[in-house]
Amino acid sequence: MTRRFLAARLVSGLMLTVAVLAPLEATAQGTAQRTFRPLTQAMLNNPDPADWLMWRGGYANWGYSPLDQITPGNVNDLRLAWSWAFAPAGPGSTGMQVEPIVYDGVMYIRHANERYSAHDATTGDIIWEYARDLPEEITSGEAVFTVHRGRGVFLFEDRLIGHSTDGMLFALDPRTGTLVWEAEMTDYRAGQQPSGAPVVFNGAIAVPYNCSSWSAPDPCHLSAYDVESGEMLWRWHTSPTPEDPTHETWGDDPQVYPLASRRNMSPWQTPAVDTERGLFIFGIGSSAPQQPELAGTDGEWPDRLYHGSTVALDARTGELVWWAQHHTDMWNNDATYDRILVDAPLTPDPPDALGVNPDITPGEARELVIGSFSKDAIFYAYDRSDGTFLYARPTAYQNVIQGYDGRTGAFITNPDAVMIADADREATICRENRQIPQGAYSPLTNAYYVPAFNGRCSVMRVRSLSPTLQTGYNTTTVRSAPNPVAHLGQPEAIDVSTGKTLWRLDREAPLYGMLTTGGGLLFSADTYRRFYAIDQWTGEILWETILNGVSDMAPITYSVDGRQYIAVISPGGTLGSSSHVGQLRARVPIGQRNVGHTLFVFALPE
Repeated sequence: MTRRFLAARLVSGLMLTVAVLAPLEATAQGTAQRTFRPLTQAMLNNPDPADWLMWRGGYANWGYSPLDQITPGNVNDLRLAWSWAFAPAGPGSTGMQVEPIVYDGVMYIRHANERYSAHDATTGDIIWEYARDLPEEITSGEAVFTVHRGRGVFLFEDRLIGHSTDGMLFALDPRTGTLVWEAEMTDYRAGQQPSGAPVVFNGAIAVPYNCSSWSAPDPCHLSAYDVESGEMLWRWHTSPTPEDPTHETWGDDPQVYPLASRRNMSPWQTPAVDTERGLFIFGIGSSAPQQPELAGTDGEWPDRLYHGSTVALDARTGELVWWAQHHTDMWNNDATYDRILVDAPLTPDPPDALGVNPDITPGEARELVIGSFSKDAIFYAYDRSDGTFLYARPTAYQNVIQGYDGRTGAFITNPDAVMIADADREATICRENRQIPQGAYSPLTNAYYVPAFNGRCSVMRVRSLSPTLQTGYNTTTVRSAPNPVAHLGQPEAIDVSTGKTLWRLDREAPLYGMLTTGGGLLFSADTYRRFYAIDQWTGEILWETILNGVSDMAPITYSVDGRQYIAVISPGGTLGSSSHVGQLRARVPIGQRNVGHTLFVFALPE
């Protein structure tokens, strides 16, 4: 592997390479001169509000910062503090679906195309840059199922942890960008690759994986590695082994689809961490095959575990602690989105509830895992100690789930949305109501903010049951019926305790990734390049600016020397690839759809 250290200066937001220089000690200036303090587990458990230490800001995945310098009263004074332009993404890249992290005035960023850099968080001045050497078949875009989509890095003690498209896990020295160690996790040619940002807890690096519908005969998994060496500590497969009692959920004869033939079921998003119980809590996506009948099941709960589920693993051993399945996924619903850990009293009374646990004592304090877990944007609340179902309610319109048994959490599928192996039968499916961009939680309002939208409905049917398609997504869309453009965006604030809507906006364009702050603001960008500050209590848009492209990841915030900054990366990769907003592409100029990314950082005037 090679390492390159580059010095650069910022001119009108453009990165200009000046020279090949020595490591940090010879080139650091300003903030980078601070003495580096190893980031301990105790510091990660109780982060300094000035820092943004990990994906979504903390182990609970709130997407919240207590920083409150920027408020509804002064947000209109926000100005661009600095910006940074990244090199354009190469072949095979889906863009920078990433959140930078910030520690003690230094920002660490994973770029597209396997570059990593450290910057002075007050100016953007570069401290060091590290570039991975990848196989040519990846950099040329020729390799199958290898896309540059890593969503971030993690800082633990004096190691900056990252993973690369070629299946490698590695640690850098955060002071210099020097490679400390690297270890092979998986063969990228086998249809499996690391995806979500890594997360480290008590010395174990949890790495989320994305697995294809044709991957080699090794079921998908979440794996943990030693932070000092990269040695694998444990691996948990997302499909049960024959020794697991839940193996029977794959049909009366599980050998119809034996373990080696089960595909996808990717846990591709970064887990939340219950630090008190020592749990990694995360979601698992669609299975391949999609249709229950191909595996000899009836599609009723529980069906072909653990797809479409939330699971909790012991972070030390990888042992399964509990699971909760939300749907049988015939529609690529992909239950991998927000898992947010919240403590709140419960008196659920949503007017459009899909299910409420009757054993809840009104006002009872519960330790929850909440979020809209999949593309249907249904909002869920479960007890995170044991996975008990508490309540569920819809946000945007969906027709795939009729309801849930309040006591067991068993899903009830709408029979009209069931996909069966009848080439003449068509089903109307409405569930395309959100995508990867993250929601957020605010303790100020006890509200969850979901970036929902009124997506299209699709008329679908099973296209074939041929052997070549039985391990993949074997449905086809006959025609689509997009909702009116004027009401596509439908961001919503939901009271976690009651499940009731605090506010909902009707917007022409969907809002994407969200950030909440102690100043009472919600920051989010939409697919028309607008970046907003919104009142958390009312949904009123208080400030907006125009970016250079679509930002589909969430903003972050941090503080250096008492000054609060808001950072957002634009453009993202979702607009051009997601059919739910295809009708909006005309509003994004062609030249701005596939350009290099830019980091914009805003602050109040000094």
